Amino acid sequence: MRAFKHLGSKTRGDKVIWAVVVLLALVSLLAVYSSTGLLAYKMYKGNTEIYLFKQFAFIMAGVMIIYFAHQVNYIIYARVAKILFLISIPLLFYTLFFGVKLNEGSRWIRLPIVNMTFQTSDLAKLALIMYISRLLSRKQDQIKDFKKG
Repeated sequence: MRAFKHLGSKTRGDKVIWAVVVLLALVSLLAVYSSTGLLAYKMYKGNTEIYLFKQFAFIMAGVMIIYFAHQVNYIIYARVAKILFLISIPLLFYTLFFGVKLNEGSRWIRLPIVNMTFQTSDLAKLALIMYISRLLSRKQDQIKDFKKG
């Protein structure tokens, strides 16, 4: 019980959001285990938990990223938002013309050093949300309703 109190003192923010993150993580473990059991049994000679452990590792990495991201002051995100937005636009054009074709669509770019693909639209979505949040927070005094805003 003391560990939960210590964790609660280290996590700022809305406890409901943290509870939703934990709930979704647990549901994803259940979904991955139930949907990949037969595949893992066939491919890994009876080891049905291999995908479960991989999913758990991804969840732990994601929770660590979320924890460190929420420790950063929101003003830094506001400063980075415009830069990310301006970077994402040329990346989307680059992907359109020079992207890797997968499943009849050019939605990915190949990162040469790590030899992985990256979906630029995900970065653009994040950048757009951050940039619009920045704009709305700066104009919050002038925005009174949807008609005037």
